[in-house]
Order: sequence, then structure tokens, then C-alpha cells
Amino acid sequence: MLVARWFPTTSINLTRVFFRLFPRLKKTQPQAGFSLLELTIVVFMLGIMAAVAIPNFSSTNPAKLDLAASEVMQAIRMARSESIRSGEMHGVTISQNTQIVTVQKYDLTTAPVLTEFKLTHPIEKQVYQFNLKTGSMTSNVEISNTQDAFLYSDFQRRKSLLFDRHGSPVWFFGSTDKIYQLMDGRVVLNYGGNTRTVLVAPFTGRVTQQ
Repeated sequence: MLVARWFPTTSINLTRVFFRLFPRLKKTQPQAGFSLLELTIVVFMLGIMAAVAIPNFSSTNPAKLDLAASEVMQAIRMARSESIRSGEMHGVTISQNTQIVTVQKYDLTTAPVLTEFKLTHPIEKQVYQFNLKTGSMTSNVEISNTQDAFLYSDFQRRKSLLFDRHGSPVWFFGSTDKIYQLMDGRVVLNYGGNTRTVLVAPFTGRVTQQ
């Protein structure tokens, strides 16, 4: 009916178009060739199906923002799981200035602690570092914290978060061996006026989205 409304002076047999596309479903010998109008209609219908099937990542759709939050959460969880697995401090640096997220192992012999090496992404097999703002699926999503994301018990905020061998979020001073517990950890993401907040719980290191 929809096609008939758009082409009122043309008689279109959609059944004939269907059986020409799938001739094995018809016992009789299919007719050869398509008319230009029939091909146009089929392409139009396929376009509608594709538009419905492919997610909409427009500036008003929160799907891109949710994907970005998921990537940040996975990075933090990766650092925590590696700390528990290896018994050595790993962590993540999340910078609102560079918009870069990096998962790394730290050298605890320096003061302040420095990066010993960056971890490899378990699936992509590349350095576990990404920029949300320029990512292919998270483009223009911003880390919008007005200050560093992680607040510690010395009342200092830092861009980096470490985990001890128990998976507890901490900060470590190599010169004094002093360990400060995380008091508040939150990464605020913004896209098209919508926000998501990734939270890291003190003591447990549990990562959630708000």
C-alpha cells in the first residue's frame, strides 16, 4: 500500500520482485531481469531495513555515551584484575586534559611513582591506551571532570589510580612507602549534553556506572 501511494500511476507486483530475488522459493521458472522501477523499490526497502538495524549514534542518542563509559570501566577493571593476578601494583591514568585513558604497571621505586610499562589489551593485542574523543565509536565523548578524578586520604587529587594485590584502590609514595586509600573516584563523561559517571568504590575497588 505504501508503494502504491508513492507510485499511484504504476502497477507494481512486489510478489514478482520477491520471487525474482529468491527464485528457488518458486516452482515455476522465474522471469529474467528486473525493471528499473523494481530495482529502485528494492534498494529503497533495503535502505529502510539497514536504518532500523544499525544503531543510531547521533548526538541525542545515549548509546555512544554508554559505550564510552563501558570502555572506561573495562580499563579500570583490567588494572585491578592484573594487580590481583600478579600481586604487583597496576593502575590506570585518566586525564581530562589529554582525554587519554592508559592502563599500566607502575615503578614503585620512584617518587612519585612512574610508569614501568603500559599493558597490552587482551583482545586487540595493542597498548591499552585510548582517547575517547577521537575513538571511532566514541568520537566527541569528553572526560568532563573539572578536577582530577581520584581523591585520596591525604586529601590530594590525582589523575592516576593504583590497585594493591588485594584489588583495593590506593596511591603509593615510593620515597616513604606511604599508602593512601582512595576516598572518592569518579570519571564524568559528557556527550551532547548527556552525562555518565563511572564510580570506583573505596576499599573494594568495585566499578559501577551512574
